[in-house]
Amino acid sequence: MTWVRILVGAIWLNGALEKFLNPDFPQQFRAALEAGGYVAQAPLWFQSFMTGVVVPNAELFAQLIRFGELALGLALILGLLTNLAALGSMLFSLTLVVSQGGVQLGTGLATPGILTINMVLALLSLIILLSAASKRLSLDAAIAGRNPKLAPPLVNRQTGGR
Repeated sequence: MTWVRILVGAIWLNGALEKFLNPDFPQQFRAALEAGGYVAQAPLWFQSFMTGVVVPNAELFAQLIRFGELALGLALILGLLTNLAALGSMLFSLTLVVSQGGVQLGTGLATPGILTINMVLALLSLIILLSAASKRLSLDAAIAGRNPKLAPPLVNRQTGGR
């Protein structure tokens, strides 16, 4: 399970690096939002949030996305605060699913959109969150080994000492 955690972290880290290496990303994100991207397909309740909060502050949200993806990637790869990072990964992925119109079951004539990359990331993140095995070979495991009282929230299991 450790490899799943590292893989999901690498996906987030790759996304962050692409955005950091593109100096025009904040302006491109703003232009995409103003053109209706991530807004038009979303449910009405999410559209009102996007048009009222995100679109007017698009460049700020672009920076938050950059740093959020970087933090998730590093935390999952290193295994530092893994449960929190897995929860953040799930929420981030599900937000993207909602902004793209949600899960589509298809009509029989096209491929169902139920297993988009964001939905797969959300499901893998849930597995990471619930699995003690995904915390092996992590900074969380090293911290829990030194301080057993921290083991349950960090690695989802008890350790030997009291």
